[in-house]
Amino acid sequence: MDPKMLFCLPEGDALFNPLNTMFIQMACILVFSQFFYLFLKPCGQAGPVAQILAGIVLSLLTIIRKVHEFFLQKDSASYYIFFSFLLRTGFMFLIGLEIDLDFMKRNLKNSIVITLCSLVSSGIIWLPFLWFLINFIQIKDDFLTFYLAFLVTLSNTAAPVVIRSIIDWKLHTSEIGRLAISCGLFIEISNIFLYTVVVSFISGTMTGDIFLYSFATGVIILINRFLASWLPKRNPKEKYLSKAETLAFIILILIIALTIESSNLNSTVFVFFIGLMFPREGKTYRTLINRLSYPIHEFVLPVYFGYIGFRFSVNSLTKRHYLVLGMTVALSLLGKLLGVLCACSFLKIPRKYWLFLSTILSVKGHVGLVLLDSNLVYKKWFTPIVHDMFVASLVIMTLFSGIMTSLLLRTQEKSFAHKNTSLEFFDTKEELRVLTCVYGVRHARGSISLVSALSGCSPGVSPSPFTPYLMHLIPLPTKRKTELLYHELEEDAGNSNGGDDEFGTNEGLEINDSIDSFTKDRNIMIRQVKLVAQMENMHEEICNATEDLRVSIVLLPFHKHQRIDGKTTNDGEAFRHMNRKVLKQAQCSIGIFVDRNITGFHQLHGSDSVQHVVALFFGGPDDREALSLCKWLTNNSQIHLTVIQFVADDSKIEKLVGDAVTKENNEVFLEIVSKDQTEDETDRIFLEEFYNRFVTTGQVGFIEKRVSNGLQTLTILREIGEMYSLFVVGKNRGDCPMTSGMNDWEECPELGPVGDFLASSNMDVNSSVLVVQRHRHSFDSFVDE
Repeated sequence: MDPKMLFCLPEGDALFNPLNTMFIQMACILVFSQFFYLFLKPCGQAGPVAQILAGIVLSLLTIIRKVHEFFLQKDSASYYIFFSFLLRTGFMFLIGLEIDLDFMKRNLKNSIVITLCSLVSSGIIWLPFLWFLINFIQIKDDFLTFYLAFLVTLSNTAAPVVIRSIIDWKLHTSEIGRLAISCGLFIEISNIFLYTVVVSFISGTMTGDIFLYSFATGVIILINRFLASWLPKRNPKEKYLSKAETLAFIILILIIALTIESSNLNSTVFVFFIGLMFPREGKTYRTLINRLSYPIHEFVLPVYFGYIGFRFSVNSLTKRHYLVLGMTVALSLLGKLLGVLCACSFLKIPRKYWLFLSTILSVKGHVGLVLLDSNLVYKKWFTPIVHDMFVASLVIMTLFSGIMTSLLLRTQEKSFAHKNTSLEFFDTKEELRVLTCVYGVRHARGSISLVSALSGCSPGVSPSPFTPYLMHLIPLPTKRKTELLYHELEEDAGNSNGGDDEFGTNEGLEINDSIDSFTKDRNIMIRQVKLVAQMENMHEEICNATEDLRVSIVLLPFHKHQRIDGKTTNDGEAFRHMNRKVLKQAQCSIGIFVDRNITGFHQLHGSDSVQHVVALFFGGPDDREALSLCKWLTNNSQIHLTVIQFVADDSKIEKLVGDAVTKENNEVFLEIVSKDQTEDETDRIFLEEFYNRFVTTGQVGFIEKRVSNGLQTLTILREIGEMYSLFVVGKNRGDCPMTSGMNDWEECPELGPVGDFLASSNMDVNSSVLVVQRHRHSFDSFVDE
């Protein structure tokens, strides 16, 4: 390539060279895509649809001679190929970094079955149509490569388009959304692998290159693992790696990708596996995610999708070719539909998701175009007519599938919405998604200990699906309308937002270190989220996050903390008001964690120490929710759980010990009670099921206490206050004789009478406390279904 062109130097009187015009073209795609997205977003369309339309509009503008000469200059194809390679390398590495490995492992069978059914059904449907195409286009040689290119290109699923669309629809945290992403990746990787193997077999020269580059990719993965652990040690006080250190990883990936592409092989799979095998913990991973996510999602992917539309051209097609084009699109959609429907039926996936998976997995992308344009020496049938027909069918299918999927989501919005199901109806085999909110490292350490307890670590027992999130809450300081200097302000006013030192990066650095220690010890990844907002609006952002992340329970820090001398200090009424607002508005269960990290609950990572936890059961939906959360504690060998049931003296409830019947396989039988059943009957059924599963098997201790009033309850709580490091209790039972009179000295009504007593600094209780409130409408919605 001419160096003058490479460095944007004009030739003669030319003001623009292909590199300059390419950047102008990218800018036009970004502007047009934003314009289309403003109109299409209210209709539920995803970003890729708007960006592909922007590329099509730019392509149609090239009909004008001046525009054509400007955008499609001599040697411009070389620039497009190189920059499309850079874009593809960047986002495939990021996809490998961001993919949910735990979910992929759990749903490996589902992804493989859907992938195989999709490929087989498409292959069978294309066989009779192939004979028609061969005669129609008059192909005389290389039938195998023609069928392979047709099958791989038109049965492929563009994983980046699927991922971007799923994120725009806010389904990336749902089961069906993550399954669609996994299937899209499996289908694309399988197609690339199939194409590469067949072409290498035909050529007879690529087999050795494949093994060589696979070995080189393994070496790069090992080098990345070494650098990921070594580089953070050079500057332990820095929150992120330096830009030069980040660039070292990018250069390594580009070198291996360029080398692979120079051998006429596709580097997509190799780059994806480099990202997939990158260490998921520590400063290095956070740095790459932080510095790659925004530019790739906001600039690289829109240009990539726009380039798909820009390739759209029907200049060489005649009217008779349009019929074949229509048949190609219809058979491609039909092959994907039949394959996915058969797979979903075999896997017993709910029927409401069948059509969604079929349409979203029909989108195509740039990888299909790359495979179509590569290894042309083995494609004697390749002509401009074939090329335009392939490209047009890819673009039409992507637009049609994207629009159909968005319309399907709009018509069946309730089917894909997050179900506010209570933990009471969850089994420990289902995924538990927890959002813990912290203001600083003091809250983070206690929350991480609680997350560690919920994650489970019993030897010989497969861990339950568990996805924890940690949200760092950073209140924005309010503007001070005063002429006083900072040191002249009152102490409460100066510290109302947690202090200036908490607003900086030191808190974030210590939180990161605590998370890294937990991840290294438990091998469980905590996903971090940062929330910066005004204190009066922070509850809205938290409630929105609970819906977007589809969490089962959100854990909030108590507005008081324990000092070194054991006394408690109020952090500010603003934090208390924020907790109250979340309790009223959150669309999931809520827990307020009173962390006494000095005298209370703290799980030491790497230690064999046993923590004694007690769940207090007075009855009611909140207590059932609290006890349901404790089911995940039973999987932890370092937690000894005891349930204390408080029963009124005048109650005629029989003991559960005599009536206990162990159910087959210790599975919880979830009986949906009718609305007219009494609360006491619901409590009895729930507690009996819990007893049969966990107490009779020796996993949980059980104690019954009979009391007649709140004073006797307080006496018992004082007696057991030093026996347990963590109390788990529901917020409110309503009118309950066992807690009568306890409201007289209540300080924090948001904790309920029992939680308020346990959290009070005036009582002789030094344990940590977790107060749980169930989402008020979760039970009603579950029964209605």
